[in-house]
Amino acid sequence: MKIYKLDTASDFEKLNLCLAIGNFDGIHKGHQEIIKKIKEIASNNNLLSSIMSFNPHPRVYFNQINEPFNIYTQSNKINFLERLGLDIFIDFSFDNNLSILSADDFVTKILIDKLNIKYLVIGTDFKFGKDRKGNFKTLEKYAEKNNFNIHLIDPIMLADNSDKYSSSIIRSKIKDGYMEDVTESLGRPWHMYGTIIEGDKRAREINFPTANMIPDQHILPKRGVYCVEVLLEGKKYKGVSNFGLRPTIDGSKLLLETHMFNFNKEIYGKELTVEFLTFIRSEQKFNNFEELTKQINKDINKAKEYHQL
Repeated sequence: MKIYKLDTASDFEKLNLCLAIGNFDGIHKGHQEIIKKIKEIASNNNLLSSIMSFNPHPRVYFNQINEPFNIYTQSNKINFLERLGLDIFIDFSFDNNLSILSADDFVTKILIDKLNIKYLVIGTDFKFGKDRKGNFKTLEKYAEKNNFNIHLIDPIMLADNSDKYSSSIIRSKIKDGYMEDVTESLGRPWHMYGTIIEGDKRAREINFPTANMIPDQHILPKRGVYCVEVLLEGKKYKGVSNFGLRPTIDGSKLLLETHMFNFNKEIYGKELTVEFLTFIRSEQKFNNFEELTKQINKDINKAKEYHQL
């Protein structure tokens, strides 16, 4: 997959693109269906399958959100798109120039003049341009005279047909700890990824060694204990994780601590992927280490029951 940077001031190599536009945060099942359609149309028309995504997310820009917002980091999103076999990823900086660009100018200056699109795949509720005034009718009036086609795709519904797949809903579910729902919507467990750092080794003192990492720039899950699966150096391990401030020891920074079952190696500096399967309990401050140790053992037993160990 080729990656291009695009802003309103730069030139762009003109390619024969079948394009979808959106943030594609999470690459959930709805996004995956759109990508399948893009690839199908591109293959049938000798075009390149492509996505244009805004960075930062428009909601982050307009609402001045300072806390981590996206389901995954940008690099994670690009990795997922590459695995799905997309040809082109266009990273479009969402800044003041873009925020004030009218819908008509977005079509003529970006889609036609810069990208020379041949096919555009959009949802029925797609809006764009200043004040979100652009829609299907805006695109339709330009399509025929500028030699590009539009394919409308209906919303992709959840398995129970209660709602459409939604990145906003998934973010809320992650923040509230509903990891089974998140897994269903994404088609895979949500994960945190990072480099293992050296901790204070207090967990080791109570026979509970953990691999610790600081969260990356993505949305943060509910603080508490989770049943997890861990990917380390190509191998998967079952385990239990705590995400939070560690109030019993007056912790001051958010940390993900992961205990892998039947594992006791030195792995500082290694890259770790922790997949969140189910929420066990909320973060809690204990009176002493003896109470904490008893609760940790209960958490481990619950996680092992979930893993059927």
